[in-house]
Amino acid sequence: MVWIIVLFAGFSLIWSSAFIVGKVVIAHLDPIVLLAVRFLLGAACLLPFVLRQGNAFLQGKVVRFGAIAGLLNNALYLGLSFMALQTVPAPVLVVIISCAPLLTSAFAVASGQEPLNLARLAGFTICIAGVVCVAAWQPAGVASLAAGGVLTSSLWAGYAMAIGGTIAFAFGTVFLRARNVGATPVAVNFWQSLVGGLVLFPLAMVRAPDLQQWTPVFNGPVLLAMLYLAIVITLGAMFMWLYLIRRFGASKAAAAHLINPLSGLVLSVLVLGSQIALIQVAGALLIGLGLYIAVFRPTAGQAVAASRS
Repeated sequence: MVWIIVLFAGFSLIWSSAFIVGKVVIAHLDPIVLLAVRFLLGAACLLPFVLRQGNAFLQGKVVRFGAIAGLLNNALYLGLSFMALQTVPAPVLVVIISCAPLLTSAFAVASGQEPLNLARLAGFTICIAGVVCVAAWQPAGVASLAAGGVLTSSLWAGYAMAIGGTIAFAFGTVFLRARNVGATPVAVNFWQSLVGGLVLFPLAMVRAPDLQQWTPVFNGPVLLAMLYLAIVITLGAMFMWLYLIRRFGASKAAAAHLINPLSGLVLSVLVLGSQIALIQVAGALLIGLGLYIAVFRPTAGQAVAASRS
C-alpha cells in the first residue's frame, strides 16, 4: 500500500513540475520553441529503444495511434498549456488541467454513457468551487495590473488556452483508454513525441524566425531545464502514466491527478517562490474531494460488484 502511495505521489510531483520548470524557461524562450525542441529531443532519446523492438513500431496502426495521441496530448494539450503559462500562474494552470478527469466524466454524462446522480453533481459543484478559490486569488502585483486593464485581455486569453488544453488532454485520455493496438509504451511515446515535435516545429519557426531567438536553448540553465523536460517529463512521466494505466486501469490511474493541485502549489512555492494564500490550499483540497466524489468514488453497483469478485 505504501509503495502505491509513493508511486502516485511521485507521478503527481513529476507531472506538476513540468509546468513549474516551464514557467521558468519561457522567461527566456518562446513556449512553442521550447516544446518543439523538447519533443524532438525526447523522440531522439527514445529512438534506440524502439529500434531494438524491430519493425513492430512501424506498423500502421501503431503509427496512427501514436500520431493521434501526439496531436492531442503533445501539440494541443501542452502547446496550449505552455502558451497559457505566459500569463496564467503555474499553480493555477496545474489546477485547471487537473480537472481533466472531471471534464472526461462530464463528457460521459452528456453523451449518456454515465448517469448524472446526486453524488456526481455534488462532486462537480465542489470542484468548480475549488477552481474558483485557486484561480480567483492573485498576488497583489498581478491583481493591480489586471485592475488597471493591462493584463485583463491576456489573462482571459491565457485561461481560454488553459481550458482548451484541458479539453485536449481529456480527449487524449479517452483516446488512450478506448483503444488498445498492442503497442508498447516505448513505441507510443516515440511517435507521440516525434509527431508533437514535427507539428510544432513549423509554428516555432514562425513565432521565432530569428535564429538569435533560439540561442537560449544552448545556455546552461535553459539547456538543463530542457533536458529535464525531455528526459524526466517526456520520457519518465509518460512511462509512469502508461504504467499506472496498465497496472491499475485508466480510472484508478487517473486518481493520481487528485494530488496535482496540491503538488502544483507546493512546487510553485519551493521553486518559484510564489505567494500562496490559504484559500488556494483550501481550493486544491476541494478539487481533490470533488474529483473523488464525482469521478473516483465507487457507485453502489460498483461496490456490490467489487464485494462479489
